[in-house]
Amino acid sequence: MKINTKIGFLIIFILLAGCSNNVENQDELESLLQSNDPNVLLTNAKEKQRIGAYEEAIEILNAAVKIDSKFIAAYNQMGQVFFEADKKNESVEAFKKAIAIDSENLNSRLGLGKTYSMITRNDLAVEQYLKAAEIKPNDVEIYFKIALEYWYHQNSEKAKDYYKKVLTIYPDHIQTHLNLISVYENLEDWKKAIREIEISRKLGKEKNDSTAISIAERKKKFIIGRMNLTEEGYQRKTQPPFE
Repeated sequence: MKINTKIGFLIIFILLAGCSNNVENQDELESLLQSNDPNVLLTNAKEKQRIGAYEEAIEILNAAVKIDSKFIAAYNQMGQVFFEADKKNESVEAFKKAIAIDSENLNSRLGLGKTYSMITRNDLAVEQYLKAAEIKPNDVEIYFKIALEYWYHQNSEKAKDYYKKVLTIYPDHIQTHLNLISVYENLEDWKKAIREIEISRKLGKEKNDSTAISIAERKKKFIIGRMNLTEEGYQRKTQPPFE
């Protein structure tokens, strides 16, 4: 009987503690919503996002756009919060609202492209990244994103073109060289695939990147098998005069 009484008191204590925490959280949220400054609300929302309180972050951001309906930074932040909360459709809508206000906003284009990529709408992701490239030309990261989306969309020629744009700006971009191996394999351009393998191995050694070296070595074995080469035959194709 005494044990049951103790358990009962414990349950009541837990329920009361839970209610107290809920009240405190609600009071804190109401306090954060008091500001009439959208920038302050944005800062508060970012803090809520940081601790994973996504619903509260969205509520604060909604308050910010009620004050300033053209507050692009708030819509972009909504897009990021929804993305982290695995609400990709809502993320798309938030970024679209930002773009409707300013079609030249780079963060909106990149955010929408990233979200489309995550829901495997690679065609739409490419569209957004191409817009981003117009806003910020000659950017290595944007060109790399475009190439990757074209690859996912099974457009090897376009992927190749944009990887080459990356290398025009940054010739030692090792991940681009590694990715080009697969692109040239898919295009059955074995000579260029071998060239990219050797460049990747060289850069891997220079940068002490064991992962890159390992990937290049695996690709080398695949090429040898695909072309029915011996190790000696492969080496001949990596040395001038090239066959």
